Amino acid sequence: MRKILLGFLLLTSTIVALEKGKPQELPKQPPPISTVDEQLTQAQKDFDIARKMFNPWYAGPLLTPSAHNVPPGMFVVQPYLFVTNTFAEFNGNRKSVNQTDLWTVNPLCLFQMGWFSWLDFTITAQGFYNSKGDQDFFYWGDTSFEWGIQLLKESPYKPAVRMTVTETVPTGRYEKLNPKKNGVDATGAGAYFTNLSLNVSKVFWWVTTHPFAWRLSMNYAFPTARVQVQRFNAYGGGIDTRGKVRPGNKIAIDTSIELSFTQKWVLAVDLAYTYQNHSTFSGHKGRTPTGGIASVGGPSNDNLSCAPAIEYNPSDHMGFLAGVWFAITGRNSGDFISGIVTMYYAW
Repeated sequence: MRKILLGFLLLTSTIVALEKGKPQELPKQPPPISTVDEQLTQAQKDFDIARKMFNPWYAGPLLTPSAHNVPPGMFVVQPYLFVTNTFAEFNGNRKSVNQTDLWTVNPLCLFQMGWFSWLDFTITAQGFYNSKGDQDFFYWGDTSFEWGIQLLKESPYKPAVRMTVTETVPTGRYEKLNPKKNGVDATGAGAYFTNLSLNVSKVFWWVTTHPFAWRLSMNYAFPTARVQVQRFNAYGGGIDTRGKVRPGNKIAIDTSIELSFTQKWVLAVDLAYTYQNHSTFSGHKGRTPTGGIASVGGPSNDNLSCAPAIEYNPSDHMGFLAGVWFAITGRNSGDFISGIVTMYYAW
């Protein structure tokens, strides 16, 4: 058997040399049996690794955005459904204080289209159904328009880098609220916000036989104008309140890992941190129903949260995700848990 293998190796090398047009002298002596054994063993290891590896399909994690533009002439639609229970509030000392459960059902739909090799466009619309105690309310939320600029395309040893500019339009309800609703009829911020984002992502192949994708998103958002508010509003207020609120600037940092079990099944985990500066008010604060001075605006706040999920991708242009999103800690922000389902489709 070994003589046959040696003869095969010599014949193969001769054929390769003839195909290249370069005559090659046959070795005077065949390679040692130990060398052949080492080469066969290594070839078997390489074959076993190659058999286990696969081309992964990713629909993306729940929260961290992609660093890839949609190619020109292609489209992506991704509807989401968030069902959230905000059951407590983190106070200024990061202690979670129980409150009446606020249930929120938030349907959201993202539509993305590729314009050029370096530019795409996304529009996101959403609605809110809020329920707290015996009060509930449904209305549209704020709408956003996003332009994505591809700064660097991914290669085997380089990440994808994408910058986005997003403008949020106040299509939600935010002022002249019904005091009997306990704030559940507030579905927007009332402000035009501009968000600048830098997104990075990379698929790693060479660490394990199961490839994984990493994403990082760094965001800075600021209001482009003050918000005119009257009476009860999303920032507080009361009877006869009238004036202007300047919402605080926001910083958000998201990162995620998607680990492929198979080509179709993926485990995804997001870690998200948000910080918002205090919101200020100028004007007439008005009074509460009990006669006290109303509070308008709010202190700075932050929140750290996590969102594990399972992905199923039946093809390279379709994916389904389901997971939970929950707060870990925060300050002057909600303590919540949310169930999320979404579907991704590109064509």
